[in-house]
Amino acid sequence: MRPTQENVAQLLRSFWLELAAMPDLLRRDEHLLAEACTANARRCVLEMMLALNGIAYPPDTIHLNTYLSASQRAAIEKTLLAPAVAGESWIGRAVALVVIYRWYAPQLVTAYSLVYDASLEAHTLARLQAELPDWPSAITTD
Repeated sequence: MRPTQENVAQLLRSFWLELAAMPDLLRRDEHLLAEACTANARRCVLEMMLALNGIAYPPDTIHLNTYLSASQRAAIEKTLLAPAVAGESWIGRAVALVVIYRWYAPQLVTAYSLVYDASLEAHTLARLQAELPDWPSAITTD
């Protein structure tokens, strides 16, 4: 099944909406919810990977590896690790997911003929940088 244009557009928005919740969660030391937040953002990125491969997330699948390339699996699996239950861990995961997102989002915008909401990305990144002292001032993919 190929994902719909609307589904892909929603994934691009949902990623930033998930990350926007992090400052509040980390201020309150809600580590379980911060982990869930990064897991939800990871799910968005995973579905973006699949969409670029031309398929929607297969419902009730038990063979997800067969839908991803080895490099896609390796990239997303790196975001599973957390050195400790701490705000820095969730920030590290989020930054890694932003790097992956930035690789896939432009390709999806082109492949699915979407208009990208750059203001949502800019607003969310500005909020994260302003409210999280450990958030990097810039995230580059170089």
